[in-house]
Amino acid sequence: STRRCPRSLSSLPKGNPTMSGGLDVLQMKEEDVLKFLAAGTHLGGTNLDFQMEQYIYKRKSDGIYIINLKRTWEKLLLAARAIVAIENPADVSVISSRNTGQRLF
Repeated sequence: STRRCPRSLSSLPKGNPTMSGGLDVLQMKEEDVLKFLAAGTHLGGTNLDFQMEQYIYKRKSDGIYIINLKRTWEKLLLAARAIVAIENPADVSVISSRNTGQRLF
């Protein structure tokens, strides 16, 4: 079966499109930001690959890159939409090479 979006394309915001599609319920809230900060999601390393430059907010004086949480939120929404689109949940795999990611599951 085909899933339909209740909103027409003409009602989507113009200009810079986002995964939230302008829906208030999908906007990043202060609570979300606080959770990202508590988890250290915003902290990168000292090495920066050129492909990651678009996701960097700024660089601290100690050389640590700060990741843009707005971009992180948009990518999280993209991942959530991709996962929700899979019919059989058993077909979803989560892989992490870091210990912190492995212990979640």
